[in-house]
Amino acid sequence: MYKRQGVNFFIAIYYAVIIAWAALYTIKSVTQAWGDDPAEYFMGDFLQAEPEATYSGHIVPSILGVMILVWIVCIATLATSINEGIGKLTSIFLPVLAVMFIILVIRAFFLDGAAEGLNAFFTPDWSVLSNPSVWIAAYGQIFFSLSIGFGIMITYASYLKPRTNLTNTGLVTAFANSSFEVLAGIGVFATLGFMAAQSGQAVDEVATSGIGLAFIAFPTVISEMPKVIGSVFGLLFFLSLAIAGVTSLMSLLEVVVSAVKDKLNLGRVQATLTVGGAMAVISLLAFPTTSGLVTLDIVDKFTNNVGIVLVALLTIIAIDWILRRTNEFAMHLNAVSSFKVGTMWQIF
Repeated sequence: MYKRQGVNFFIAIYYAVIIAWAALYTIKSVTQAWGDDPAEYFMGDFLQAEPEATYSGHIVPSILGVMILVWIVCIATLATSINEGIGKLTSIFLPVLAVMFIILVIRAFFLDGAAEGLNAFFTPDWSVLSNPSVWIAAYGQIFFSLSIGFGIMITYASYLKPRTNLTNTGLVTAFANSSFEVLAGIGVFATLGFMAAQSGQAVDEVATSGIGLAFIAFPTVISEMPKVIGSVFGLLFFLSLAIAGVTSLMSLLEVVVSAVKDKLNLGRVQATLTVGGAMAVISLLAFPTTSGLVTLDIVDKFTNNVGIVLVALLTIIAIDWILRRTNEFAMHLNAVSSFKVGTMWQIF
């Protein structure tokens, strides 16, 4: 469990800066401040990035200010009520984000050059399957996306009723998540095709990896909309993205806070302020800087490609090979759920 807490700890400290970016882009969407070159704006004017520096120590005031607000909101919410705080925000803004995202993808689909981007997306390169790092990255991505290996599932399971239909919920969550990610891929690569056509480059030359892609590709699509519509759309999209990020950050914090609270027999307020406060300090020192993107990439790749996959592997070894509990888990699932699991589930 301590390894799971470590995964949540490291993800949470950099997750706050991504939320801050989305919150700031909510405001910048009104005037579409990124102009004709969202990539140059994001790296230059917005992040003031120093890509050569591992840690510059140069603070970007606007990002720091929003990050402080994000941490205050998350800590205050967790210290009072986890269910009310997360539930109310999620029920309103996640559907808005889903609708905005679908519209964004549809608009990207009709951009000039979108077909080239989609060809790049749907044309497989089978040779890379022999590369172990590709498999590790794939496991890290899907585990991150579904919050597997974090301890989040275990923490929230403690809030469920004893006899809850688990397999149906799991199937819906997994298929909905993967479907949404395919949709995201279509939108992103259609936009990359447009960017490639505009610059006269190949799709793989304009493609950039990392979290910053959302703040380059999506503003590019928004800029292709009529000015007023694009401004309203951008505001709603990035606002919903920021609030969805806040709910995710609270989920990450809840795992660490709950573990410390139970282990040290602390009250919720004391545990939240102690743990959340320490994480906030580290986050505010490391990421609202001109080298924040570099630091984020390092922590993100280590946590996803090593931490999450390693925790998941060790969990499987402990539960299946050492404790021999998978039969017991299967019996419990089949007793309370409508979709039954068997040998193939245990093998997977």
